[in-house]
Amino acid sequence: MPNRTWTLSISGKLFTLNTERGWHHHKRAKFVKEWRQAAYEEAIKAKVPKMRSLEVIFVPCRKDRRHMADTGGHFPVAKACIDGLVDAGVIPDDGPEFVTSLTFKAPQVDGGVDRALLVINETGK
Repeated sequence: MPNRTWTLSISGKLFTLNTERGWHHHKRAKFVKEWRQAAYEEAIKAKVPKMRSLEVIFVPCRKDRRHMADTGGHFPVAKACIDGLVDAGVIPDDGPEFVTSLTFKAPQVDGGVDRALLVINETGK
C-alpha cells in the first residue's frame, strides 16, 4: 500500500519567531494554544489516521503582501500545529522517530484569510 498524503488548511493569526520573542509568555501561550487546537480540530475533521511516522511540509498563506516573513519565520506556528497532530492521536509524540522531516515553504499570498497549509506525508505504517 502506498504512503498517503493529507493537506490541512488551518486558519489563524500567523506570527513569527521574531514577533514571539517580544511577547509576554501568557500572550505567546494563548496564540500557541489557538494554533494547536485548530490543527487538532482539522486533523479530526479530515480523519487523518494514526501513523508510525510522517513528514510535514509547512506553507504559510497570507491574505496580502504586508508582513511577509522569512521562509522559516513561522516556526512556532508549525510546531504548534505538529503538537495538534499529537493531540489528535495521529502520532504518539513529535520526536524524530515520528516526525522525520519538517520542510518550510516560502509564504504565499492567496488573497484569502491568513492560514497555514500543513501537508502531511505518511512515511511509516
